Amino acid sequence: MNQKRYLGLELSGAKNAKTTIAVLEYYPKEQKVFLLDVHAGIGADATANPDEALIEIIMEHADEHPDLRLGTTAPLTLPPCMNCTRKACLAAKNCAANEVKWMKLFTAKHPAYLRGKISKKTARMRDFFTPYTQRPVELFLKGEVFSKLPEKIRFELDETLGANKAPLTARMHFLKLHLQKFELHEVLPKLTVALLSPKLKIKGTTLQHYRKLEEGVQARQAIIEKMAEGLDIFIYDRDMKKLTQNINAFDAFICAYTVLLHDRNECVNPPKGFPVSSGWVRYPKSPLLSAIPDAHLQKMMNDSEGDNEEDEEDEG
Repeated sequence: MNQKRYLGLELSGAKNAKTTIAVLEYYPKEQKVFLLDVHAGIGADATANPDEALIEIIMEHADEHPDLRLGTTAPLTLPPCMNCTRKACLAAKNCAANEVKWMKLFTAKHPAYLRGKISKKTARMRDFFTPYTQRPVELFLKGEVFSKLPEKIRFELDETLGANKAPLTARMHFLKLHLQKFELHEVLPKLTVALLSPKLKIKGTTLQHYRKLEEGVQARQAIIEKMAEGLDIFIYDRDMKKLTQNINAFDAFICAYTVLLHDRNECVNPPKGFPVSSGWVRYPKSPLLSAIPDAHLQKMMNDSEGDNEEDEEDEG
């Protein structure tokens, strides 16, 4: 089979109907990408509970595609402490677990007061890590990736077992038991969009607005049109409407496309010595991560700095 199939899963709580799946088909020889379908509002129906309904849709798209790959916004691994089998806890500073040792060394090498204009007292508070709610990848992203983004498009990273992500982490932990034959990848759609912006020449103001309630539809449409034209992605009009009007559908689409990029070796690999088994997030290679910004990046940063509007509520 020449084509490859990728699913993007924007996972929500089981008791609401916001979970969304986007389906991409990729033809490597022709370098063509097609958005086949968007399943929005996946929830319980007359014959299945929300988890059963979701698994059924995934299995349907896996027919004749045993090599199907799936990208999701939900954490795929648990914090180190959740997998610990020791009878007594030695506390983070004395823990011998590889993941916790990495977190301790990484935090020591990345003092927060060097990453921003804050006091050393505040920095010490920020440098305190919690291996029962955080994973190594979250520390890495904050210290090595987010710090390189223009300040106006940075965003808060929810911890794996923090208040916002914990229910989704638990649900994904359950779903993984039913999806073991598929290759699963964790994605941060906000990060993918930010890192693709130089290649697609997306304005800084568009990046600031695409998740907002009022300006979001127009901004998402601008991003999707740039992706369709610049990355040769075919999108039906019906699905274009879903992606622009529904932030969950937009995120599912970005998840699927990010996994496709990974398959083409266009994503960043974990650094040497990183405890990969603790979890990794797929994100694309980008000029934003280089030491010297290109011309568009500089212009984007200037555009962002010139926008003084107050942020509105994020849709997702």
